[in-house]
Amino acid sequence: MKKVLVLLVATFICSGLFAQGIEFERGTFNEALAKAKKENKLIFMDCYTSWCGPCKYLAKNIFPQKEVGDYFNQNFVNVKMDMEKGEGIALCKKYGVSSFPTLLFIDANGKVVHKLVGGMPAEDLIKGAKAALNPEMRIGVLRTKYESGNRDLKFLMTYLNAVKAIYDRETMSIVAKEIIKKTSIEQYMNKEQFYVISASKFPYGSKEFSYLLANKDKVKEIAEPYEYATLFGSAYYAHLEQYAKECKNLKELNDEIDRCHKEFPNDNLEHTKNSLRYTYYIANNQLQTWYDLKIKEAEASKGNKGNVFSYHSICDEILRTEKLAAKKEIVDDFIKIAQTFAADRENGIIMGNLMLAKLYLHKKDKEKATDAFDIFIAENGKAGGNNTHPTVTRLKEAIDKL
Repeated sequence: MKKVLVLLVATFICSGLFAQGIEFERGTFNEALAKAKKENKLIFMDCYTSWCGPCKYLAKNIFPQKEVGDYFNQNFVNVKMDMEKGEGIALCKKYGVSSFPTLLFIDANGKVVHKLVGGMPAEDLIKGAKAALNPEMRIGVLRTKYESGNRDLKFLMTYLNAVKAIYDRETMSIVAKEIIKKTSIEQYMNKEQFYVISASKFPYGSKEFSYLLANKDKVKEIAEPYEYATLFGSAYYAHLEQYAKECKNLKELNDEIDRCHKEFPNDNLEHTKNSLRYTYYIANNQLQTWYDLKIKEAEASKGNKGNVFSYHSICDEILRTEKLAAKKEIVDDFIKIAQTFAADRENGIIMGNLMLAKLYLHKKDKEKATDAFDIFIAENGKAGGNNTHPTVTRLKEAIDKL
């Protein structure tokens, strides 16, 4: 009898432990939809990937918490989907998931009614879930109200927090600026509400930026270190990038960089100068100079294991920069470099063929792009690489459309 009692107690304790946290369904998405319909609940879907750090943070530190589990298990049918495996691939495409983690709240008809983006503490996750259950607080409804002209201050603060939760930085900046215009920047110079100023992204030279610069010591006290660095660093870099496109020569550019450095010291001054020098070359159509220096830098790192990735980065820069992509001599020369890597079975065959697939896609040579892509897929698979990553599937789709 004593043994039975001990067993029952142990079972009760273990079941209590395992009951903590969110209980995720183990079936298919359609089965989850059917259950949501039967129980008149929304689906909560954690859209994650195996390589995503914030996804792992949520899975390890937030989802297992009792208060989170209690709320989500009571109110939602919970599912986890790896967006790069199984039916997660189709769901990723269907719902347009492009950043991870994305947390979707879906009705029984399969329609997204609310979403959150990124890792977050338990209280923010539960707050977002409560918004999903309140039709008036869902992001779509709030967006419609905003677009219809609602500019009540209380509503704007609610809307700012909603777009902050989905990491819509562009809308955050617009709404935050409206809030400050209705009130004052001084009102948000405190730890609790500084996110309003941070979201605004005031440009260098604006009166608001000048105010923040004059009070940067106070800003440093109330802002997170990353927030502080980004607030000033991003504004300065945007200003200098534009300056690099308009200045007459490199001396003028370096003088302006040094002047800005005195106002707000840059820990990576030489890197900044180097990066902006490349912006200057492209703006002034010194494309061959840009290319020669990039290749020279990459060659200097030949002893580095990441050397092929340096070249892959150059490849992407060429293809996404209209002026460079239009220069046949540069594209053709880089194809030769990619072919050299592709022929190196030990160190370059995977990335070399990935570069070739992209370059031949750009040249609209479907046969060569397909051949290079197929070799990349085969070799990457052998090496344990991820062949279902969105960038890979998008490349395949683009080649197939040629």
